[in-house]
Amino acid sequence: MSKTPQFDKALDEYFSKLEIDANGGQWRTCRFSGEKFYVRPEDIAFYKRIRVPLPTLSPHERARRKLAYANIYNLFHTKSALSGKTIISTYPSSTSYKIYEHEIWNGGGWDPEEFAVEYDRDRGFFAQYHNFQRTVPRPNLFIRNSVESNYTNYVSRVKNCYLVFDALESEDCGYCIYLDHSKNCYNSFGPVKSDICHDCVLSDNLYRAFFVEYSKDCIDSTFLYDCRDCQYCFASTNLRHKRYYFLNEQLTKEEYEKKIRDINLGDRRVVEEWKKKFSELKKKAIHKANRNERSVNCTGDHIKDSKDCHTCFFIISGENIAYSLGGNKNRDSYDLVGGNGSELSYETWGLNAYNTKFSMNADFLRDSEYCDLCENCSDCFACIGLKNRSFCIFNKQYTEDEYWKLLDTIKVKMLADGEYGEFFLPELCPVPYNISLATSFQGYDDVENALQYGYRAEELSEGAQNIEGEVINNTDVPEDIKNTTDEILEKVIFDGKNNKKFRYTKKELGFHRQYNLALPIEHYSIRLARKRIEMGPIDFNIKTRRCSRCGEKTQVSFPENHPDAPRIVYCEKCYNEAVV
Repeated sequence: MSKTPQFDKALDEYFSKLEIDANGGQWRTCRFSGEKFYVRPEDIAFYKRIRVPLPTLSPHERARRKLAYANIYNLFHTKSALSGKTIISTYPSSTSYKIYEHEIWNGGGWDPEEFAVEYDRDRGFFAQYHNFQRTVPRPNLFIRNSVESNYTNYVSRVKNCYLVFDALESEDCGYCIYLDHSKNCYNSFGPVKSDICHDCVLSDNLYRAFFVEYSKDCIDSTFLYDCRDCQYCFASTNLRHKRYYFLNEQLTKEEYEKKIRDINLGDRRVVEEWKKKFSELKKKAIHKANRNERSVNCTGDHIKDSKDCHTCFFIISGENIAYSLGGNKNRDSYDLVGGNGSELSYETWGLNAYNTKFSMNADFLRDSEYCDLCENCSDCFACIGLKNRSFCIFNKQYTEDEYWKLLDTIKVKMLADGEYGEFFLPELCPVPYNISLATSFQGYDDVENALQYGYRAEELSEGAQNIEGEVINNTDVPEDIKNTTDEILEKVIFDGKNNKKFRYTKKELGFHRQYNLALPIEHYSIRLARKRIEMGPIDFNIKTRRCSRCGEKTQVSFPENHPDAPRIVYCEKCYNEAVV
């Protein structure tokens, strides 16, 4: 028996009037971009199953909404609404939201139910939610179970990390994104189970590896692309189980060591010279059409150990999911960002959710909708910051019968008003679009278009680093690490090209000295942004091109006309024959 009979009756009527094509699907026009998109028959079956109407936004714009809702990579100084102290925050000082120290917010030093309000039947849902949203405190940062890692965000169980974002179980790292069980890594994007790395990209099980990209199980190596199980290799591509390779040529141990001795990577000019050579080397390398591994019936990119994933990116062990970005062990869900073990969920961003829709920061959330920052809750609607609660609406506690009757009323009105069935409106994003996660990806860095869709942008001041002191131009930083004294720690470095200031840390300087690596002179945010952009576009319109070897069409990460598209692209079969 339905618990929301009036809503189900209205939704059934909606589906009965739906005009579908001969294949059982429907072409739609995105009400934001005007782009045509196809709702597949299996999509319609999913929407009927979880009881939502068809989307009015394209997959691209649905993802934009969720990505725009959070700022992960930018830190600011903000005043706590609780203590009045200046704190590091993911929200700029201009924010109109109440920001609390995350230690207090997570520790139960406040009561979310004190901010409860009653639903007003005479007002639109999102207008009420917007007012409610501005009264409920939010944590300044998303840090869990971490030590000496104040300048981080979206991290769990990290120690002694600085300007590290989206990280798990890592230690003594700096200026990194997407760290997983790694130590002593700097200026890297996506090192997993790695130690002593600098300037590495989406690589696993590295040790003493510098400037290594898309590689695994490599030791004491530098400037590698797409290599596996290599040791003592320099400036090489597509290697498997090799030792003492230099520019893709086999050398003896003595020959290799002599060449390496003559290369001083402590000198920034030498590093830049080798970066250019490495770039040219990669152009001649064989590129796999996409980076999917051990996956069946999947379209998208960076999908591993998964099955039946349609138009997804960065998925691990997923099954029967579609239009999703990131996540581990999710199944039977659509339009997720992240998630770990989510099931039967739609349009959510969070860790673990079951039968949950249109929710943000969902951590062990069940049978809930339009919730934000809620943990271990079930049967909640339009709630913020609750823990261990059920049958709440706008943070107000109801009996079970009261909850279902009111919920039925709310959802019927939302459906009639055209408000039900999609993620929070752009106007409800708690951070400006120009610092949101969205702008980190190619395809979503079009701020002017976003403004037309209702998102907002702000001119913002410097971030949260301490930038007081004597300022020197980054061009005045010594070229060679051997000529860099501790006095550099007292200077504020001005990156004139990007109009940003920064400082070096003592640990960072020690790392570069120990491994004879030149200090970077670009602001850390620019370095990390470049790595994200070079990863390629997030494009829900999957592209194909012909394999450079066999001529068969294959799904690719970069469309052939993309300026960063590689020249030599092999389908999986040809790649495995030629490289693996």
